[in-house]
Amino acid sequence: MDDEQLLTAVAEILWPDHQDLDCRQHGDAPGHICLPISARADLHSVVETLSSRHGEPFGGADRLPPLPLSGEVDWRYAWPFSNRWVTFGRSGQGEGAGPALMVALRSTPVAKQLPAETSWLERLIAVTGWTPRTAGQVDWAEVESRLGTPLPSDYKALIEAFGNGMFDGFHCVFMPDDLVKSAELEARLGQPLWEPHPPFPASGGLMPWMSNEHEQTFHWITEGPDPDRWPVYVVGAEPKAGHRFDCTATEYLFRHLTDRLHPIPMPVHFRAHWFMDCSANGELDAAME
Repeated sequence: MDDEQLLTAVAEILWPDHQDLDCRQHGDAPGHICLPISARADLHSVVETLSSRHGEPFGGADRLPPLPLSGEVDWRYAWPFSNRWVTFGRSGQGEGAGPALMVALRSTPVAKQLPAETSWLERLIAVTGWTPRTAGQVDWAEVESRLGTPLPSDYKALIEAFGNGMFDGFHCVFMPDDLVKSAELEARLGQPLWEPHPPFPASGGLMPWMSNEHEQTFHWITEGPDPDRWPVYVVGAEPKAGHRFDCTATEYLFRHLTDRLHPIPMPVHFRAHWFMDCSANGELDAAME
């Protein structure tokens, strides 16, 4: 199958996310579906095709999850989507070796099962099943100097834990450079788009830190000297008053993802949560060739 056919075949198994995964090949146990893929397939192209839709994959023994058929298949990459993994690897050895593609069940902790003392960032890591990986440290002093203000500590920890990507394939937390550019753009407009709040850097001004494809923007109200106490303010595309939430960014994001009764609901309620890695720093394993 070509790239578009491959993406379509995978998408039909991923969504809706409540259908059974019952593989009928070789009497395999339920909980996964194997997808046919030609032995002549360009393996790099397959990984790039899946990455174009699902972001950078989990890879390496320290980040790959336990997967079905692991004794038979050398799994190399896994992409999360709701309560599924899309996995790609190599089966067999020698002349009989070939590519393997599978969609398998994925499990993450239920929000209500997390200990009460768990921080909001730790909760986000838990419910998304995210495995932080070593990344370059952000020069926060330089970022805060450009903005002229310290930033909330939980936002900085969020960026360092997750990096560039999207929660549930929908919410995009601004990376530091984008946060600065967005704040500078709203400041240049020089007018309050969402009454009664002016744009940052005016006292109590709005500073955007997250957006989504529904043109919702999530701001801090930069009131008071302590950024860890800045409330969240959510607005839509129209220039009208938004919704204030007296909590941190990480608490807001966690509750927004997991609370079906949240005042600003998610457009789709997935059976599990995930983080789509958009860092584009992954390298294909030469051993796949």
